[in-house]
Amino acid sequence: MKTIKSLAIAGLVALATASSAHAETVLKLATAAPEQTPWGVQVNRLAELIAKESDGRLKVEPYFNSQLGTENDTLAQLARGRIEMGLFTVSAAGQQAPEVGLMQLYGYFDNNDQRACVQDNHLTEDIRARLAPKGVYFGAWAEVGNGYVMSDREITSAEDLKGLKVGMSVNKINTEHWKVFGANPVPLSPGEVASAASTGLIDVYPTVYTFYIPSGLSKIYPVVTEYNYANGPGMWAVSQRVLDGLSEEDQAAIKRAFADPAFSSKAIMDEIFAFEDKMRALHESQGGKIVTLDDAQIASFRDKLPPWWEAMAADHGDDGKAILKLMEDGKAACKG
Repeated sequence: MKTIKSLAIAGLVALATASSAHAETVLKLATAAPEQTPWGVQVNRLAELIAKESDGRLKVEPYFNSQLGTENDTLAQLARGRIEMGLFTVSAAGQQAPEVGLMQLYGYFDNNDQRACVQDNHLTEDIRARLAPKGVYFGAWAEVGNGYVMSDREITSAEDLKGLKVGMSVNKINTEHWKVFGANPVPLSPGEVASAASTGLIDVYPTVYTFYIPSGLSKIYPVVTEYNYANGPGMWAVSQRVLDGLSEEDQAAIKRAFADPAFSSKAIMDEIFAFEDKMRALHESQGGKIVTLDDAQIASFRDKLPPWWEAMAADHGDDGKAILKLMEDGKAACKG
């Protein structure tokens, strides 16, 4: 009888040990993106990579469509360790370390290939070091997309913006950028844009195709001037507190997933830009107008921006100057 009892106990211990070996740590991932978008595809790919790299010990559980809250709220929760992971804009990152928001300086990079090179090779470690003390581990760069100028008219030079009412989200970079051209910024939430455009509260709404078409704004403002005023970097983030609480093995697994070539800036950008191309084609097929600019027309906007870049960096003191210097050095190194 003792032998049977001992075998039973040994069996229970073995089962408990086996169960423990296969236990999963669940990592909630917050994002505003819907699942059926390129961002959703990227979120699910990251989840698969982390599961693979950790041999199934880590399970990423995505929450799409802002289910856990707005991105500013969820990033704040992530910093406190209440949410494990997330996909965020650089604007949200700037709520934690304000100088990081300088990555969204409009018109700064010559093109997106140059920006991808600068991000991956000249900025990642510095941004990571700046966010870590704020409770945020910077995993990799993400991408929001290319911002263009949407209106009921063509905007082919900086002069065309003078006196126009430009709808925008509220932050200093946005506000001061449009003032450079003599425009009048009008703060709006995304839900207010269509009504403001319909009633004449605004004349222009700069945004990305992935908002422009699904929101119905393309029906009110059918003219897209493809002055690429904004390139929108984002970030994949992990709670530093959560990361520090994992085993070294699991920390390494997460970092390997972020280092996968599929999460290089160029690879991430290419997927988002391919989706934008489909949105652009849809707009044209529905009778929308797309206006492309020549080099001289683009220069009429960009030539006005360098003093504004300097002023925005100066707002953040030595930290701002340091970020701008990294960006300048990166641009020089990535010209080829």
